[in-house]
Amino acid sequence: MELKQEKDVVIAGFLHDLLEDTNCNPEEIEKEFGEKVARLVLACTFDENIKDYKERWRKLVFNIKQAGYDAIIIKLTDQIANLPYYMLISNKQKKQEVMWKHKFFIDECQNDLKELQIFKDYKEMVDENYGK
Repeated sequence: MELKQEKDVVIAGFLHDLLEDTNCNPEEIEKEFGEKVARLVLACTFDENIKDYKERWRKLVFNIKQAGYDAIIIKLTDQIANLPYYMLISNKQKKQEVMWKHKFFIDECQNDLKELQIFKDYKEMVDENYGK
């Protein structure tokens, strides 16, 4: 909402983890909130059939970019919301995996987001925490 996004984007942002975390399906989301919200939520959902985390993340970012700017904004706000949890991870390998995901997202989406101050702030936070 702070980024002045339209109502459907904000709703999809609130619902973006619904398919991963519940038994809900895209048809239910479309019935309740419309086609655009369902499409955005689906774009922001991991393919659980892909077991390798890097491959799964690459596919997710590809899907987000294919879905367009609205999906990229949703994922950006999700990334920002998740970043503080990075400091709570004690396993070094898991920390590296999580930071790789942040760096990959930045590298893949910077052309779409580079003008946004919130993206610049996010990138700075990631750079500050990278390697810690």
